Order: sequence, then C-alpha cells, then structure tokens
Amino acid sequence: MEHLIARAKEDVSQQAGPGLLTAPEAEHIIETLRSFDVDQVGSPEWRAQHGQITKLNLQAHHNAQTHSDEFVKSAFVSLDRLPVLVRELVTFEVWKANVLPLLQQHVAEQVDSMTSYMLLQHEAAVANLLEITLYHQEACEAVDEDSLLELCDWGYRKLLSLNSKVHRQPKAPDQDPKALLDVSAEEDFQAKLLDADFGAATSALTILRYLSDYLDVLPLALLTRMVRTNDTLMALMPLLEDPPWVRRRNKKTEKFIGNVWTAVEPRDRLRLTQHDAQVWLMLNNLLVDPKARAKYGMDDYRKDTVLRVRRYMNDILLDQLPILKDLQRVLDELIMGVSSQQDESQTTQLIIEQVPVMRDALLKQGNWQQVADKQRKAFFSRAASVQQSQRQMDDMLKALDFMCNLQPDKPQAPAGHEANQTEVRFELWRRVKEQVFERWEEHTCSLNPAKPAEPISIEAEDAAGVQGLRHRLQAVEPETGRAFPANGKIVVKFGGRTAEALLELPAPSTRDGAAELPAVVWLTVGLLATDTFALQLKLKRAEKPKTRDKTAGVWYIYHAVGGAITVLNKE
Repeated sequence: MEHLIARAKEDVSQQAGPGLLTAPEAEHIIETLRSFDVDQVGSPEWRAQHGQITKLNLQAHHNAQTHSDEFVKSAFVSLDRLPVLVRELVTFEVWKANVLPLLQQHVAEQVDSMTSYMLLQHEAAVANLLEITLYHQEACEAVDEDSLLELCDWGYRKLLSLNSKVHRQPKAPDQDPKALLDVSAEEDFQAKLLDADFGAATSALTILRYLSDYLDVLPLALLTRMVRTNDTLMALMPLLEDPPWVRRRNKKTEKFIGNVWTAVEPRDRLRLTQHDAQVWLMLNNLLVDPKARAKYGMDDYRKDTVLRVRRYMNDILLDQLPILKDLQRVLDELIMGVSSQQDESQTTQLIIEQVPVMRDALLKQGNWQQVADKQRKAFFSRAASVQQSQRQMDDMLKALDFMCNLQPDKPQAPAGHEANQTEVRFELWRRVKEQVFERWEEHTCSLNPAKPAEPISIEAEDAAGVQGLRHRLQAVEPETGRAFPANGKIVVKFGGRTAEALLELPAPSTRDGAAELPAVVWLTVGLLATDTFALQLKLKRAEKPKTRDKTAGVWYIYHAVGGAITVLNKE
C-alpha cells in the first residue's frame, strides 16, 4: 500500500490536471452500463463495471470542481442511463442486507483487500455519482417515475439508518497500537462497513434534498411518496437535533467535513457543515412549498415536533442560509394556527398510489444461502481473486493518481498563524456558460494602517453572538485593471481562509446606457461566523466603459475602489 501511495503522489500539481476520461470515452462507458442481478454481484463483469463507475464518478467531480464541461452528466441524460444506476444501487443494497452477512467472515479473512474494498465502497461510489449528477434539474427529470420512487425509498431507508443507534454510538478514543493488532479481520471489516454505510447515507441525504428542490416539475407520485408515505419530514428532525456527523472525542468537538472527522474550534461551533445545510434546505422545501404542505397531515404531534425547529433559528443561521426566512414565516403561521392551503390529507378522496416494485422483485429472487454458496466458490475464492488482482491494481493506481489531483488544498491556516492579514486577494471569474467559468482578473487590496479597526458585534437569539473587527481598505485608483464581469464569481483569500460569491452586476447593452445605472454598488463576500471574515467591496462605475462581452452583448462598467473587511475576533 505504501508503494501505491508513493506512486499516486508523484508529480501531483496543485492545479487540476487533465481529466481521467475524455467525453467520447465517458459516453462509450455510459452506453455500455447494464443492470446486474443479486447473484451476479462480485462477478468479473460486475467488477469491471464497478471500475468504470469509479472512473465516471471521479471525472464528474473533476468537471464540477474545475467548472468545465460536465459531459458525464450530459451523457447520462442523453443516453437515459440514470435508471441503470438506481437499479444498481437497489440491487447492491439487497445483496448487502441478505447475502453479505452470510459471506462476511469469508470475505474478511479469505478475500484480498482490493476485492473487499470494492465491496465496501460500491454503494457509496454509485450514490456519490448519482449525487453529483442529480444536482441538475434536467438530470432529475431524466429519471423515470418508477426509478424515482425506488430512489426516494432507498434514501428514506438511509435516513433511518442515520437516525439509528449504529451511527450514534460514541466513538472510542484512540486505542493503543498493540490493542489494534488484536482486532480480528471480521471486526475490522465490520468497522469499515459501517464507515462506508455512513458515507452512502450522507450521499442519500443530499440526493433527497435535490429531489425535494424539483418536486414541482417531477411526477406527483414522488411528492406523495416523500411527504405522506415515507414521512421524510419526521425523519429529518433527529438529524437536526442530534446530528450523527458531530461527535465528542478526547474532550473536543469533531465534525464530519470533507469525509474526514475534523476538530472544531469553539468559535466555529455555529458554522454549518454541508450535511447540516442539506437538512435545513430539505426542511425548507417540504414546509414552505404549498403543494408539499397540502399533502402533509399536520396533526398535533407533528406540529409540536416541527415547531422545535424554532429553537435553532437565529441570525447567524439566517446569515448562512438566507432562504430560511420563508421557513421562519411558515413556523410563525403554524404557531398562530394559520394555514393558507387546504390539507388534502383530511379530505375524503379516492387514493390511487403508484408503488415501487423493483426492490420487491429482487427480494423474491431466491434462496440467499444458495446465492452466498455460489458466490463464495465462483467469485470470492482465492483463485478468482488472483485472476482479477493485476487488473484491479492497475485501475487503482490510475484512480489514486487522479484522486490526488482532486484532493482539496491543505487545511487553511487559522487567522494569526503564518497567514497574511495585511492584504486581501481576490480572483474574478467570468461565466462562459452554465456552471463553466474562466479566470478573468486578480486583484490585491491592502488594509489601511491609518484607519483604526472598529469593533462590531452580531447578536443571535438562544446562541452566543459573534464579535469582529472592521478594517478599512486603502483606496484604489478608479478604473485600475479590467472591470468586474457582470456575471461570474469572485474568490476572496484572506488570512489563510477563502470565501466566494456569485457576481450579478448591472450591465448596459450600450456604452451610453452606463450613465443610467447606479454610480456605486456594494459587493459582500463571506460570512463572519462561518468564513471568519466578511469583505465589503465598493465598486464604482467607469466614466467610459472599455470592456464589452461580445457573447452576452453587454458592457462591464464597475471597478473596485475601496471597502472594508471584518475579521472574526477570537478573544
């Protein structure tokens, strides 16, 4: 393994390198994806497809990370292959629940590590690929109704697993190295299996949130399944009150961030993780959307449970997710007993509901002990592992090379620790097309030493507020450098931390039309409680615009002339 890691780290640059797959290669792989039955899990064909799915997953993340053309998503949509991924997800879940327990000791003790790793990570890999693909509305719409219902049920089962005691047991402190040597192979396999299940479940949370985003354009049966049949809303409440991605270890609070348990400083305890945000956004979708509320039977128990959300809502939360203001209004309406929509669950009506059948059909396929015996001899014997080991080794080396390029930068230094706090650097990116940006300009602004820092405070109900120091920036000569792009994004770096925001600036279609637009606009980047700084840039309109976007047919007219940056006060 040390040799693999060494090979993977050679010649890895900090910038995103070339892709793992080209668009034609990805399209060919996606076109050849097929469904497998439960008794085919672990076969040579299944293993080969697992490798292809891993490559597609890495390439899809590379495209999203570099804001390049997302040809993996486009190929899945145009070739109508997303239902294949959903069936693969459900098939492997059935195998893992019914066949793996019969094979677990054999796989842990007799099967090589690469094969066992493949079995552990397959569900998470497929879920992760679906997660990054279903971010787009057209991808969600490309999934047929039966597959959407199966995906909804799979996600709901994963939510229940997150709420189970398995993922909420306190983690044992670091063990002595000698004690770790006494851990049996089966115990080690079981621990890794729980970690893999946790990763798949967090992907399921994100997938369900994406589906809830587009309930108004997806089939009505999905809305009924998510809101009424599965009661997803009640399954989300324990995740809000006792999140499994937060734990106490060695007298420190740790959060599961970027697939790694990371110690959190006290000043960052109110900072939302990605998983926290998914829970809040799904709650917002299910409670604010009129159609979802009309489908939901809000009895006294559910009402009291939902109203417990109010204790977690404060100014710091709303600063991080401003969209939750609508949720706050809905909760106020519930307290006052106001309902703007008729509750369909209380009306007498004929109910014809479409139900998923894929998983039920898989569960009826046969004798699980017979399937396990067949796979033990045909797919998981030592002879079969030797035949596949060389190919798996080559694929793993290539994947590790590419995964090193996908790794984010090293953890940013906290403010005050070898980080420059006298300059603010920001990069401007112009939007070429949806989700694709090109680098535009880079600027540096210095703090004004002649202006003393001003203390500020942001208070929050039922939570500790945050304090900061506001520093003025030195004035910049007007029209220095290129104008800000009207549509794009800005990435700000200060004190070893990074924050970014989208750009949507006024832009005239003619040069003379610039005079009719505001002479000054303000741009805010970063949140004090989460990013440890908030930058406010003052942008001034150019007297004579010089830069025109020929594609969009507009002029770029604003330049940075000054502003201020507020830095979190740790004391």
